[in-house]
Amino acid sequence: KIYEMIQKNGAVTTSHLVEIFGVSIETIRRDLMNMEQNGQLSRVHGGAVAKGNMKPFLDLEERNKEYSKEKENLALKAVEFISEGDIIGIDAGSTAVFLAEAIRKRFSKLTVITYSLDVFQILCESFSAILCGGQYKQKENAFYGPLALDTIEKLHIQKMFLCPSAVSLEHGICDYQSELFQVQRQ
Repeated sequence: KIYEMIQKNGAVTTSHLVEIFGVSIETIRRDLMNMEQNGQLSRVHGGAVAKGNMKPFLDLEERNKEYSKEKENLALKAVEFISEGDIIGIDAGSTAVFLAEAIRKRFSKLTVITYSLDVFQILCESFSAILCGGQYKQKENAFYGPLALDTIEKLHIQKMFLCPSAVSLEHGICDYQSELFQVQRQ
């Protein structure tokens, strides 16, 4: 049944499968792990995707060059939701870098909270910037782990801008970076 759902929809979320089948999250994870080992799907954080539909995950440097026009358009749309003086949070990743550049050009007074070293470096000279430290994931230029989670928990963010690997209105958010997913959730 899970395989049929993935073939039909391209992806499923773990939480949706738990709800549909009325089983524990551990049961779903074991089933997805077995299906992945059999080559039926690829697991991603928060669920699974059809084997043929998943793009290979590129390094941040390569992703910064990919789909630049689309990322720029997303960034321009996102800044419409920001007001001068806001306290905002910005995710890590290539789309977050485009958002930081758009913010730097448009605003003069913001407080920015991020766990992305790239976003911090773009915005720290122009705005009040808070970098949530912790364990460092070099390939993503981002921080994660208990220290980052504790910092975010203690702060008040008016508006948060997440940039996950994939978003589905039907299946929710999926991300390749399991360490960063916890920080996104916080």
